[in-house]
Amino acid sequence: MAVIATFAFVCPALAAETDGNKVLLTRELALEIAQNFADSLDDSGSIEASDATQLYDESGRAIGCIIDYVSTEDGSPHGYIVLDNTDETLVEEYSLDAGAISPYAAAKSAADVRGIARMPGASPSDGRDDDLVAVRKSPYVYAVVASGTSRGISPTGSIMRVSPMASSKKSSTWDDIFIDDAYSGKYQVMSENHFGEQFFSFSENDIENETGRYACAVTAMTNVAASYLGMDFYNQSLSQTYNTLWTLSNTEVDHTGKNSSGREITYGSTNNSKIGPALTSFLGTMHCPASYKHEWNPSFSDFTNITDSQNASIVSLGINTDNGREGHSMAVFGYLTIKNKDTGSTTQVLIAADGWGYTSRYINFAYSRYTDTYGTHFTRS
Repeated sequence: MAVIATFAFVCPALAAETDGNKVLLTRELALEIAQNFADSLDDSGSIEASDATQLYDESGRAIGCIIDYVSTEDGSPHGYIVLDNTDETLVEEYSLDAGAISPYAAAKSAADVRGIARMPGASPSDGRDDDLVAVRKSPYVYAVVASGTSRGISPTGSIMRVSPMASSKKSSTWDDIFIDDAYSGKYQVMSENHFGEQFFSFSENDIENETGRYACAVTAMTNVAASYLGMDFYNQSLSQTYNTLWTLSNTEVDHTGKNSSGREITYGSTNNSKIGPALTSFLGTMHCPASYKHEWNPSFSDFTNITDSQNASIVSLGINTDNGREGHSMAVFGYLTIKNKDTGSTTQVLIAADGWGYTSRYINFAYSRYTDTYGTHFTRS
């Protein structure tokens, strides 16, 4: 993981584009904020903010934007940042890792739009994105939607039903969004650390192809087990390990359906309280004894203390959707604490394996849209 440096957001004074203590977030300003963000966390000068796409919620309200980064050397993907004006910290999540792509870019590459919706497994054929809308269904869950339809495609290629109100826009439009002008101040990284020499993250496609199953908590446990065991499951295959953790955690079948490859997949739901007993039991059989602590509403320091002790955690986040509360669990392998020198406010960042892709995801732990949070922290004996 890259060494983190002090950074600053620099927003130009826009006298004609202000509203009280707010400033209009134009496409140009979004790109400038993103560029300043990248330059301050990575002093190599090799990362460029290349494109900004407005982000909508399911009501069709513009709430921010997603900016993609590319390498200045060869134009290859080099991360992204999501700006969300519904949260006071503005930065919902980001990544500056080489090869990392935004959820919007992943969804575009997973399907092909021809008037109605992108079809799973295809790639963009004509380069026309005017009819595409970037929609956030819930924290960290995004979809690309064809304008005027109710069908979207997730970053993993799954078809998602989206409110028609969310697809009433086009990516070529840019609605007015105002952000706090405090983001013209300087920021400083107060602390940072990560666990392990390598970052382990099985993708959803890996898991589904190997097992015919998928459950986010089981994937999070598998990622932690891989980090503790150095990927050596003691002659067990990935499928055997996954099925063992599924059984130990009493994961129940939630529904079945076809994934982006057309394979029938069993999707599971896991009670958060079962994560600790299941993983420690499995690790014990692998001659890696460990204990756990499970808690509701964990503090950020609970995760930092575990990381500092060179151990891993699993964070479980509750979110509200049209279908009621839904949750997602992710393995946590590090953290950052960033302070705004002008306001004194801090952004608490967890470095997580999201259970969907390969690269690390830098998520705002204090994001205001969670309904509930749980932490399961592991300590090797």
